[in-house]
Order: sequence, then structure tokens, then C-alpha cells
Amino acid sequence: MKTFVARKTACCVVLLCLILAPTISYAQGAQSFGEWFERSLGSSAVPELVKQYGGVYIVPIQERLWLDEVFQRLVEVTERKELDYNLTVLDSPEYNAFALPGGYLFVTRGLLKAIAQDEAKLAAVLGHEIAHVEKKHGINAVLRQMGLTVLVEVGMLWLDVIPADLLRVASTTLLQLLHLGWGREAEYEADAVGQSLAVRAGFDGIGAVALLDDLLEADSFDLPMKVFRTHPDTKDRRYRVEERLTSFWSIPQFVPAAQLKEILIESRNYDQNRRSDPNNRFFVAKGLSSGLEVYDAQSEQRMLWLEDIKVKDFAWSPTGQYLALVVEQSSLTELWFVDRYGHVVQKLQPDVKYGRIVALSWSPRGEMLALQCSDGVEDQIMVTYVHTEVYLPVSGPLGGKEPIWLDEGLYFLRGEDWYHTSAPPTKPVVVPNPVPLVLQRQRILSPTVIREGDTIRLTRPSLVLP
Repeated sequence: MKTFVARKTACCVVLLCLILAPTISYAQGAQSFGEWFERSLGSSAVPELVKQYGGVYIVPIQERLWLDEVFQRLVEVTERKELDYNLTVLDSPEYNAFALPGGYLFVTRGLLKAIAQDEAKLAAVLGHEIAHVEKKHGINAVLRQMGLTVLVEVGMLWLDVIPADLLRVASTTLLQLLHLGWGREAEYEADAVGQSLAVRAGFDGIGAVALLDDLLEADSFDLPMKVFRTHPDTKDRRYRVEERLTSFWSIPQFVPAAQLKEILIESRNYDQNRRSDPNNRFFVAKGLSSGLEVYDAQSEQRMLWLEDIKVKDFAWSPTGQYLALVVEQSSLTELWFVDRYGHVVQKLQPDVKYGRIVALSWSPRGEMLALQCSDGVEDQIMVTYVHTEVYLPVSGPLGGKEPIWLDEGLYFLRGEDWYHTSAPPTKPVVVPNPVPLVLQRQRILSPTVIREGDTIRLTRPSLVLP
């Protein structure tokens, strides 16, 4: 009996050493046992997961190329280069995504449909799942669970049969834990690491915030949005990823006087377009106590938009899609967006801690605005998005005013000096036409000319290839 117990204990010790020590080689020595076990565990769970979610979905070629481009850009900035990441689309209407140890990622066709070709949201989803693999959240959760439940059972086996039986038990444990999540702190870490991966890969970090907004909306309507459903509180996660957005912006830098003249000249040209849309159809007049007087050059009519609404400032977006307004409501100010027909499409009200909105400036591509906010004592520059309500203080603790957003970045005045800051660069996803242009060889009719004395005779044309 003592011999059996000793042998069982020794086997458990050996098993723990093999799993936990990454430097111990296994099999041919090409990988550590830890790497082999992680990869093998993930691959062993793939068939059952695919079966549970309706099999593999064949994505249309154009969408597949788009999906692969986003995925590969994220993989290129990962740290675990020893992994061979791959992505599978599951044929399920659920909105869900998973990551298995070893680099196996899955998204459902329902989630892809919900994302609707939004590359920032897709990068947020894939970045989050890649982060789970990068930080070994799945494999660590399985090892913790096995250490509490089945380690003794596996330890009773002879060492030469441990790997196969270990994979069988670990795979079952992995699938059980997968739908429960890897733990609160692991999910927070995956949010942060995934957002950083997306930014490094050239995607806008706002995608993580927009995705969580979708989850909040889905929960309110009880839609089948199961992605991240077992994760920590969605509002808390949204607050965290919004807070991190400011960290991706550059630290404000002083602008030398030599560059200042060129900046001011360019800004004056920009300011001239605040009152008219880029197509020069609508012209907004100033000086009304309430509402906006708008002249339509196409119909040669004058219109009154937003009657009885007090507008403090306004500016057309560079694309001409929206007219942004600073609207005074009692003692507060709000940011309104009006379409080209004078209809209010969105209203944003910054937290009162930021103070009143004094001025605004559009980003060159028209997806963001810089707001000068004042609490009566200090002014600071906040950045918000048109389609996602966030407020990012980008002027630093010393504040700023009079924002001017040019192609090189955002400029603002601090005291008597100008400063510059910029968002992290983004790179759009460009997918080439998947159907190559084929040059088809055309047949040419080439008659034969025969001279007979003073006459010329043409024979029947023959078909030749060029």
C-alpha cells in the first residue's frame, strides 16, 4: 500500500512539473511541454466546439478577405510569435466569439452580421479574444480547475499514458469553463490588451467602446447577444475602455513660432467653410437670437431651422453630412447634430463636471469633434465622436482653448502659446477585387493576299492567335 501511494504521489509531482515548467522539453524537443500541451488542448476542443455551433460557416469571398485582413493585422502585432493563430467562422445566429488555448479563435456569423463591416468593432472583438490567448487565460483556468478536481485521478495513471488521458480530461474541462468566462480580472485584462492590440494594428480604439454600447443596447431589448455575456458588468467595462482612449493620444507638444504662422493661415482657410457646407449649397447666417437662418442656393430659398433654439456656435462637417451645433439649454450646453434637411439626429450632453461647451472644431475626416469646455475657472479640450458618446480630455492637466483641427493633428492655445496633440494613426482596410482581370486572347481574321499578274486575290481569312 505504501508503495502504491508513493508511486501515485511521484507521478503527480512529475505531471505538475511537466505542465508548469516551460523549459522542460517534450517529444522531439522542438517545443516545451507547456507549449505542446496548450496547443494540443486547444486543437482537441475544436471539433466539439464547431459541432455545438452548427459547423463551419463559409463566408462570401469579399467578406472573407476583409475579415482576414483585419485578423492578420492584429496577429502581426502579437507578442507570442510561436503561436500559429487561426480564425474560424461558426454557422450560428448567436452573437458570440471564443478563443481556445493555442491560438484558435472563433466568431459566429451572427456576430459578423451585427458588426456590419465596422472594422473598429471587429478589431475590438478579435483583439479581445487574441488577448486571452496572449495572456494564457484559458490554459491557466484549466490548470487551476484540474488541480482542484482531477489531478489525483490523472496522477494514478502511468507516466507513459499521461498525455492522451490528460488531453481528454483537460479538453472536457476547457469546454465546461469556456462558457463561464475566464474570470473577472482576466476579462478586464483582455479588454485592455485587446484595445492596445487594435490601436497598434492601425484600428481606432473607439471600437471597444462602440461594441460595449451595442451590448448594453442588446441587453435592454433582450436580444440574443451572448458575446461577453458572462463577463464583468458591461457599464464598468465601458468606463474602463473609454478612460484608456486618452492614453493613446500623444502628449501635447509646444509649437514653435516658426510653424505657427503656417498653422494660422491654414486654420483661417478652414474657418471660412464653417458657415457653408462643402458643396456650397447651404449657407448658415449668424446673428439670430434663436434658430438658424439657412439659405439654400439650389432652391434659392431662405429657411429657419430649429426655431426657438438658442445656438451659440456651429460648424459643418468636412463631409457635409452634419451641422454640429452648440445649443444653450437653461444653464447647460449641449452638442447637437443636424442633417442636411435641418432634422436633429443626435443630442449629446457632456457631464457637468466638464463645464459649458464654448467652441468646437471638426476632425478632417468628420468622425470626431474637439470641444472647448469651460467651468468658469479653467478651459480644457475634450474630444468626442459623432456616433459614439465619449469625452476624452486631450489637452492635459494645464488645459487649453480655441481648438483647431488640421490634417497634422489638433492644435490649441494654452496661455499665449500653441500646442499640438494627435490621435494614434489609423489605417483603413483595403480589400482588392477577389476576381482578377483576365486578358482573353481574341482571334484575329487574317486574310491571305495573292498577287496574280496585275491582279490581287484575297483568300478566305484564316483564324490565327496573336
